[in-house]
Formats: sequence, C-alpha cells, structure tokens
Amino acid sequence: MAGAEIRRFSADRRGGGANGLLATGAGAIGSLAEVLILPPIVLAFFAGQLTDSYAAVGLVSAIAVGFWAIARIPAGLLVAVQRRKQPWALAGILVRAVALALLALVAFRGAASGDDLLRSFFICLAAYALASGFASVPLEALVAKAVPNAARASFYRQRALWGIVAALGGALVVAQLFKPGGPSFPRQYALLFLAATVCQVAIAVFLASVREPLRVSERRPSVLPAIQGVPAALADRNFRRFLFFRMLLALTAAGDPFLIIFAFARLGASAGAVGGYVLAFVLGILMSQPAWVAVAHRAGERASLQAAALLRLVPPLLALVLPSIASTTLWRDRFGGQALLEIVFGVAFWCIGASTSAQARGTFGYLAEFAPFRLRAAYTFATNAGLAVAAFAPVAAGLLVERAGFDGLFLIAALIGVVAVFASGALPNTYVRLRSRRVSRPESRAAGTTTATAIGEGA
Repeated sequence: MAGAEIRRFSADRRGGGANGLLATGAGAIGSLAEVLILPPIVLAFFAGQLTDSYAAVGLVSAIAVGFWAIARIPAGLLVAVQRRKQPWALAGILVRAVALALLALVAFRGAASGDDLLRSFFICLAAYALASGFASVPLEALVAKAVPNAARASFYRQRALWGIVAALGGALVVAQLFKPGGPSFPRQYALLFLAATVCQVAIAVFLASVREPLRVSERRPSVLPAIQGVPAALADRNFRRFLFFRMLLALTAAGDPFLIIFAFARLGASAGAVGGYVLAFVLGILMSQPAWVAVAHRAGERASLQAAALLRLVPPLLALVLPSIASTTLWRDRFGGQALLEIVFGVAFWCIGASTSAQARGTFGYLAEFAPFRLRAAYTFATNAGLAVAAFAPVAAGLLVERAGFDGLFLIAALIGVVAVFASGALPNTYVRLRSRRVSRPESRAAGTTTATAIGEGA
C-alpha cells in the first residue's frame, strides 16, 4: 500500500514543467487584458465621455480596486477549505469573460442614451471586479500547488518578463485604436472590451489545462485567524506607522482617474493621447523595476516605499503648474506645439507606473521584513482592509472637483503626498536589523531575497 501511494503521488506530481508554462501564459495574457481596460486611464476616460459627473468618474477606480479587495475576503473563507482550487479559479475567470462580453455587446450596439450605457458599464465593471478579486485567491493557491518549489522563483521571473511584454503590446493596441482616424466612440471601446473578453477565454483555456496536484500537501490559511489577529497587529506601533503611511500613499492616487480628464479639459489633448499615456504608464513599470531591485538590495524595501512617495508628488504638481507654463509667451514662441505639451504631461503617467511598481514590490516585502511570522497574515489582512477603504477615495475626489475644480483636487493631493513623504521617514529601518542577521547567517540572505522578489514580481 505504501508503494502504491508513492506511485500515485509521483503520478500526481507529473507535469510540473508544463504547469509552469501554462501558468506563465495565463499570467502574460492577464497582463495584456488588464492594460486594454486600464481603469485609471482607459475606463476613466470612457466614463468621462458618458457623464459630466466627476464623482461617477471616480467611481470607476473605486469599483475596480475596492470591489476586488472586498471579494477576496469571502474567497478566503470559502476556498481555503476546498481541496481543489482550479474550478473556483475558472469560475471567476469565466464570470469576468461574460461581464466583458456583455459590455462589448452593449457598446457595439450603441445605447439609446449615455445614461443607459453608463449604467450597463458600472454593472458589468462591478461584476468584473468582484469576479477578479474572488478568482485571485484560488488562482494563487493553484499556482502554489501546481508549480514545484524548486521552479517557483524562475516561474515568477518568467511570468513578470512575459507580462511586461504583453502589457507593452496592450498599450500599443490602445494607441492604435485611439489614433486619429481610428474607430469612433464607443466603437473603439467595444473593440477593447471584445479583445479583453478573448483574453479571458484564453486564460480559462490555459488554466483548464493545468494539472492540479491533489496529493501535494498544502498550507491552508484561513481568513478568520488573520481577522482575529488584527487587534494584536494594531497594537504594534511600527505597524500603525506603516499603515498610516500606506493609507496616505493610497490617498494620493485619488486624483489619478482625473488626470486623463484634465488633459483633455485643460491641456487640449487629442484622443490619441490616451494610448500614449497608457504606454507611458507601462513603461514606468518596466523601466523602474531594475531600479527598485537595486534599491531594495542596497537599502531595503523601506527605501522603495520612500521613493514611491516622492514619485507620487510629480503628477499633481505637474497638473498644477503645466497650464500656467503652457500659457506663457515663452512656451508658445519656443515650444508651442501641442504634441510637446502632451508628451510632457505623459511624465505624470510614467511616474504613476513607476510608483505602482515600487509599491507592489515594497508594501508586502516591507511587511515581511518586520512583521512577526505568527502575525504576518493579520498584518497583511489589516493592510489590505485599509487599502480597500482608501480605494473609494476617488469618489470623494470627484465631488471635490465639482466644488473646487481640478486645481483644488491636485493641490490637496500634493499636500497629502508631502505628508506621506514625511511619514515615510518615520518607518522603522528594518533593513539594518536584517542585514546584521544575514552576516551571521549567510543562508538567510538568499532566502530573504528570493521571497521578496517573488512577492514583488507576483503582486
């Protein structure tokens, strides 16, 4: 019986290499789909063309991020106790595909009024975000089971590499659809939604081909212990400082959905700028990643978060000063081209992408540096809960624009960013403590670096 069980286990573990390739393909296509409907730019501009309500524009990012985070809680409670993760992941992905397909159908037909199309858009977006958040939990567990431990670090690197390549391709597709002479509104969005639907179907096919090992022992975390540990996490002064800083950093992003609206309303940007700004965002992620690896290696993840806070100051400050500069005689006489103005404003989106990359790497990498192992799940849960609340700040930002205009919004965002920079200075420098440990235990350096890299590139 023991020999038979060993043979069954070995057969169950076959196909690990193919699993890695399939999961890499699914991840790359997922990056492509995400860029095609990038909420702070593509979807925000879509909502801005359907309504004059800035609060509705802010609701796009609030739903995309907030609903995603909320859906992970019931997924953690339900999926953790299930032996098979694959059906749950596939179910969530198929719901995403249906939501996008319905949205593409509505956009192709053309609604009788902008209100009808806007209503359909928000319903489908909510379904998409909830399904994405729910599917992310079993998807992470499926990858952990299907990809062998020895190959996991290489898998995360390959997935990140091909994800960036696919994201660049998605940005070029958006630029092609929004260039002058391209499809008119809302047909270009219908094509984007259709392309994203095809991507979701392809992801489902890839994941359905993954061989899920059923006899591999797995750690089954539950949301309940994490919730129960939140009071202990909040009792940690260092964690409270970190959470305060992270909330401030998240609040600085409240103005992101309005940057694209601002570019058209105040800078006179052309429709082709949408694709250019998506490309700038993706290039910000791509070009900054080697820098964040080097920064974390030399100074720890705290330095990455501090750099992210500094970069977050650029978009609101640029939005505040660029209209005044563009109206000067010197600018009109020496640099007066509209194309140059659009390119300069693209720096804001590059900085958002670079800051997003630093936050993805640094947030949970920094938590891993200072959180006690037994409470790490509680620290992570409390952080995610705080960020989920902050995700709804763009709605308040939209109301602020309606009352105080764009200048009022970006001025407040810049002030919050300055406070976030100072708050980052209060974060404990855990890297010094970890470095001293690595000197005494050389093997911990490789383990810590591998874990931080996996967290950053897999986020």
